[in-house]
Amino acid sequence: MLRLQIYVLTLYFIFACISVSAQTADELSAEQIYEKVDNSVVVVLAYDNNGNLFQGSGVVLNSSGLIATNHHVCKDAVKIEIKHYTKEIINVQVLKFDEARDIILLKTADLTLTPVTQGSSLSLKTGQRVYAVGSPEGYENSISEGIISGFRTDENGVRLIQMTCPITDGSSGGAVLNSKGELIGLSVSGQHEGNLYFAIPVSEVFALADIELNTATDDTKDAAEYFQIGTIAKENKNYRDAEVYFSKYIEKFSNDVNAYYNRGYARFKLKEYKKAISDFSTVLEQGASSESYFYRGNCYYSLKDFKSAITDYTKAIEQEPDNYDIYYNRGYANFRVRNYSEAASDWQKTIDLNPEYENELTAKIKLAKEELAKQVK
Repeated sequence: MLRLQIYVLTLYFIFACISVSAQTADELSAEQIYEKVDNSVVVVLAYDNNGNLFQGSGVVLNSSGLIATNHHVCKDAVKIEIKHYTKEIINVQVLKFDEARDIILLKTADLTLTPVTQGSSLSLKTGQRVYAVGSPEGYENSISEGIISGFRTDENGVRLIQMTCPITDGSSGGAVLNSKGELIGLSVSGQHEGNLYFAIPVSEVFALADIELNTATDDTKDAAEYFQIGTIAKENKNYRDAEVYFSKYIEKFSNDVNAYYNRGYARFKLKEYKKAISDFSTVLEQGASSESYFYRGNCYYSLKDFKSAITDYTKAIEQEPDNYDIYYNRGYANFRVRNYSEAASDWQKTIDLNPEYENELTAKIKLAKEELAKQVK
């Protein structure tokens, strides 16, 4: 019996070693990471009308000369140049930007730079080791090492990665990389006291650039994994990541109505209402769905198409007649088109189904009846 236990423990030890070896085989040293990305991180020089120079860092996203950096680096620029050691690239064009997320995309005609390897910001964990490559104070392509301290949301609702890699003037817009040398974020200026430094998740950059995520660089990964990753992102309220991954899944499984519903929900949360309507409509083409009618109605309401919203809410109620949320929303839509009697009726039904709404809706019902009385006169 003792021999058997020793044999089992020996096997366990062997398999554990194999597992650890498999997990670390594709991880790189800091030296290897630097060598991998040195030709993918550049200096961004932005000149304003007064000739003032603002310097940041940038990351090469593809082989067509697309470079990402922080919007604040170039926001006042009338001329932008890219520098990479002795190479100088002029006539840099602004392709598009997102000021709230502090991302700007630049286009150059130079095709000699190396695109960074794309990573994913979805599966990051607190405590994970990361590396930042940028040009602080003009010291080109300096590398620093740190860990992820946490995940934050700023006052604009923008998600940020908090880390301990130092980000000083000139580093903004540089590359933040995982231990495989894959891009997981863009460095962004923040509070430098107390080691508070931040990065913009790479999913936000890829979404703006309309670049497909190459998270499945390994051909052995099944496309079905995108659905699972998208579901996790949706549950974590990372709606941008969810939208991207469900889109990737739909490319392979274009008839899966569940994927269209989930992507539609993510787009609704991102306030991309027209795109969300398209997804919910695809679901409804395959059969009635109270949830899809409800959320498509919410999209129409947000676009101030109140009559279409009422139509969808009504169809949702046919499927789910005891859902007080639908009556609540239809009441507001009816009120907006001056169907005051119907609004009062919907809100009363909401109270009947959920008395917790009584305090809020009693005054609304009274107002609707007063407006109805004015109509009668």
